[in-house]
Amino acid sequence: MRVAAPGAATDAFNPFAAFSLFDYVGLWNVYESLAWLVGADVQLGLAESVEPNADGTQWTITLRDVNFHDGTRVRPEDVAYSLRTLGDPAQSPFFAQFFAGIQQDNVSVPDDYTVVVPLLFPQGDFLESIATISIIVPEGSVGGPEAVGSGPFRLDAYEAGKSMRLSRNDDYWDGPPALLDGVEVFAVTEGTARLNGLKGGELDFVAGIPPAGARAEADNDEIAILPGSIANSTAYAFAANTQLPPFNDPRTVRALKLAVDRQALVNTVLLGFGEIGNDLVGKGLPGYNDSIPQLQRDAAQARSLFEAAGVTELTIRTGEVVPGTLAAAELLVQQLAEVGVGLALDEIPADQFYADFPALFATPLQSAYWTNRPAASHASLLTGSQGGFNITGIGGEEYDGLLARLRAAVDRDERNELSAAVQEYLHEHDGMIVWGYLGDLNAGVPGLSGIIYSQGAPRFHRASLEG
Repeated sequence: MRVAAPGAATDAFNPFAAFSLFDYVGLWNVYESLAWLVGADVQLGLAESVEPNADGTQWTITLRDVNFHDGTRVRPEDVAYSLRTLGDPAQSPFFAQFFAGIQQDNVSVPDDYTVVVPLLFPQGDFLESIATISIIVPEGSVGGPEAVGSGPFRLDAYEAGKSMRLSRNDDYWDGPPALLDGVEVFAVTEGTARLNGLKGGELDFVAGIPPAGARAEADNDEIAILPGSIANSTAYAFAANTQLPPFNDPRTVRALKLAVDRQALVNTVLLGFGEIGNDLVGKGLPGYNDSIPQLQRDAAQARSLFEAAGVTELTIRTGEVVPGTLAAAELLVQQLAEVGVGLALDEIPADQFYADFPALFATPLQSAYWTNRPAASHASLLTGSQGGFNITGIGGEEYDGLLARLRAAVDRDERNELSAAVQEYLHEHDGMIVWGYLGDLNAGVPGLSGIIYSQGAPRFHRASLEG
């Protein structure tokens, strides 16, 4: 099966520092995780069980009897190494915050199938955290063209930024791919080019197509549009950094929130394929606080607040990082002009947008997107003063204390109550404006079925391609 996905300048098939969907398509199929998210559900992979002690300060991982592609067994030492590397900001700048609570020096291996993970503080959502990313590699490996995994496909060839070739792993622990001998993945940055490759018969599946393309091809019997659900979607956002001028003034943040016409963005940019957002990640998933009133546009109040804060000009860092982000920024220009604020676009090439990591934290306003995940997990991992990818700078004593209580809660009812409170705080104070959701919009040839998505990345081991 021939697949296309957007690539990035940093592609290297390194599971600890990957950014593009091109790499993730390969990583998710070549490697196996301890656990992974499928929609709203956590499914166990290499881990047969992941269990806490009474207060959530220590978790015990029991491994299945699984081999890597070279025939060596997946050992607890490989798990300890992978967790340690994922938790190292120098090697894993995006994922390190997911593992910041692990006492890495005290992780122990009591036997051939067990890893005991002590934590710096109680963490009730440890399983959900590692389900976000817990790819396990052989000890000492950082991936690359010679990567050895334990997933349903082997990596046969890899050329960064261009293509990779995968072949079926007949010894896959959960049963080998039944109908696919292999997968070839091509890095194609532009969404329309991916769609044209499908229409031209050069591809069988394309990840991420523009809503306009999906609308235009809706009646084309030679391709199948494969829209995802809200549970498996992308959250589209504008991110205002509350630690940087002019958004360190709460009036400016509030004015921007009130100036944005979320419904117009969904209608115009997502062309009816999306749903309106309410500035929170997690819509359609368990624990989402849908009791918070939907924030509506109020142009008059937005204008008044901008004037009071002395803001007349803004700049947004943007680019077509996922289909529609640039069009959304262009529409925001019009919406801000209606409240007396000029907006300049600083357009960054899509494959370079996330390559400049320091720029993400030094930019007052930028386009952003998130893979939809449960609200509590998103807040716990990506917000607060210790959040490693906290691009809005939301934090402070009050919020960090609330977030710490959420992280520590093991009881489900207590976690739900604290999660609702965290979402209320974010809705009121954060600079993240989640204006809409788009279920992963992909396309394939007719007869293609059985693809499983985990946080937007497709897995093909259950896929079938019928002529």
